[in-house]
Amino acid sequence: PAPSATQSTTTTPAKKITVAVLPFVGSEAKEQALAEKMRFAISQKISSVSADGTSALESGGVGKKYDRLDNILIDKSIFALQIPWSSRGPLPDEDDILKTITTLEVDQAFVGKITGRKLSVTLYQDAKPVMTAHAEIPGERESPKLAVEALITKLTGTKFEHLREWEVDHADPQKEARFAKRANLVADSDFEDASKNESKTAPAWGTLLLADRYAPPLRTLDEAPSLSQDRVAIVPQSLANDPAAKDGHCLMMRMSKNVAENNGLACESTWIPVEHGATYRFTVKYRSTGPVPRLFLKGFATKADEFGDKKDPEATRREFYRAQILARAKNDKFELIEMDFTPSVVQAGKGAGGSKAEGMKIEWLRIDLYIYLSPGDVFFDEVVLKKISE
Repeated sequence: PAPSATQSTTTTPAKKITVAVLPFVGSEAKEQALAEKMRFAISQKISSVSADGTSALESGGVGKKYDRLDNILIDKSIFALQIPWSSRGPLPDEDDILKTITTLEVDQAFVGKITGRKLSVTLYQDAKPVMTAHAEIPGERESPKLAVEALITKLTGTKFEHLREWEVDHADPQKEARFAKRANLVADSDFEDASKNESKTAPAWGTLLLADRYAPPLRTLDEAPSLSQDRVAIVPQSLANDPAAKDGHCLMMRMSKNVAENNGLACESTWIPVEHGATYRFTVKYRSTGPVPRLFLKGFATKADEFGDKKDPEATRREFYRAQILARAKNDKFELIEMDFTPSVVQAGKGAGGSKAEGMKIEWLRIDLYIYLSPGDVFFDEVVLKKISE
C-alpha cells in the first residue's frame, strides 16, 4: 500500500562497515618507521571512502562507507589481550590475529607488513583472510598517496578521485603583475590581530582537533615555550628560531606523537569569498621542527539541508572542492609554499540520488593548515590568497 500523508518515506541509510587497521610491522628500524607511517596513511584513506565506494571529499555527498576504530583504542585492546603486536614485528601467528579481530568485533580488518619498501596488506572479512595486495612505497621525497590508493583499490574496489598536486606558474607576467597589485583576501594574514584586540585571540582562525574548536590565543615570549601538547597559539615570530625572522607574530602549532600518528592537528581560516572558475594564488611561509605540513584549500558551495540552521554558515555551506599541496619536510628556517589553483566543483560520485555536486558553484574558500605524522612544532606566517585571473 502507498504510504499515508503522515508516514515517512525517508530511506534508511546503509549500515556502515566497521573496520580496524591493525598494527603494521617491519623487521628493521627503517621498516618499522615506514610501517607506522603506512598504517596511518591507510587509516586516513579508509576513513574517506564514501558509501557508494568512491573516495569521499567531505562534500556532504553520500556519507561515509566505513566506521573505523581509532588506532589507539585498537592498540589498547591488543595490550589487554596480552598479544605481542607492534610495529617492531613480527606479525602474530594466525590464531592471535583472528582472536584480535574477533575481540574487536569488526566486519573488516587490514593487517600489513613492510619488507624494504614493499608494503603487503591482507584484508580480513568476518575474521577470515580474503585477499592480499602489495605496493612499492616511493622514497621520502615523493608522496605515497598514489601507492596507498592503488593498494586500497585492489582490496576494496574503491575508486579515488585524484586531486592534482598544483604548483605555481611564474612565467606569465600578467599574472605576476596581478598578484603584486591585488589585495590579499585572507583575514589576519600576518597573525597580528590577537596582539591588538581585547580578546587576545585570533578570531579569523580556528583550531580543529576532534571535538575541540577554538580561536588561537596570544602567548608571550615567556609563555609560548610552555605551550601544551596538541595546542595552537599566536606567538612571537622569534620562537621559530629563524635568524631572518622579523618582529611580529606567527601561528604556532604543537603536536604530540599520538595525535601526529592518528588525527593530526589543523587550523582553518574563516570563510573567504571567491569566484567560481577564477584562478587564485596561495602562498604561506612555514618552519617545522618535525611534523609534516600538508595544506589544503577547501571550496564550498551554498547547499542548505532541511535540518540545519539556515543562518549558520557551517550548515549552509558544503565542501565540493579541495586542492592539496605536496607534503613538506621539516626545515631550519621559514620557507615559502606556493600554489596556483582554480576552484571548481569535483563530482563526488553518483548514488541513489544522482550527482550531489550537480549545479554547484564554489563561492567560499577555507585555508586548512594541517600537520601530521611526526611530533614537534610548526610555525606559519604571511598567508596570502589573491585572484590572478582577469
